[in-house]
Amino acid sequence: MQQNQQDLTIGSIGRKILLFSIPLMISNVLQVLFHMADIAVVGRFAGSAALGSVGSTATLVAMFTGFFIGMAAGTNVLVALHFGAKNKKALTETIHTGAIVSLLIGFIIMAVGIGCSRGILQLLQTRPELIDGAVLYISIYFLGMPAMAIYNFGNAVFSAVGDTKRPLCYLSVSGVINIVLNLFLSLCVT
Repeated sequence: MQQNQQDLTIGSIGRKILLFSIPLMISNVLQVLFHMADIAVVGRFAGSAALGSVGSTATLVAMFTGFFIGMAAGTNVLVALHFGAKNKKALTETIHTGAIVSLLIGFIIMAVGIGCSRGILQLLQTRPELIDGAVLYISIYFLGMPAMAIYNFGNAVFSAVGDTKRPLCYLSVSGVINIVLNLFLSLCVT
């Protein structure tokens, strides 16, 4: 068994579940904080109209984040089943299929989202003075859908085999990069 993997069937179950769950909880909070970091930087450097534009996309951001987390949960169950049964062939097929499906859905949502972002925001009754900024922000956000899909897929696979620390590390690094790029690009624009 690899260093970061845990066997939850041996030893004190309460302690192991706690150690397994803490990185998962922190990861979920960090995903929400990404959008909040964007809002904070925009509010500080771009003004209230831009802040309103970004804020008006919160429903979509939460929906797609939740969608990818839910989709990954299905992968998680199958990977855990095959890993626990020590069925390497089914495990490999599940991981490969899950990766391909996640990436394809990420690209489909990216394309549809970019193409339909104005219409979606109008359906959500985004104020007319905010719609152009909101379309720009959510279109940029949609560009990241394939990466978000792959991250959540990877998180599901790692946690299915007992490793919740590695996805937390990846998410933490990408969060720092997100904040640094937010600040850097905001300073370049202003």
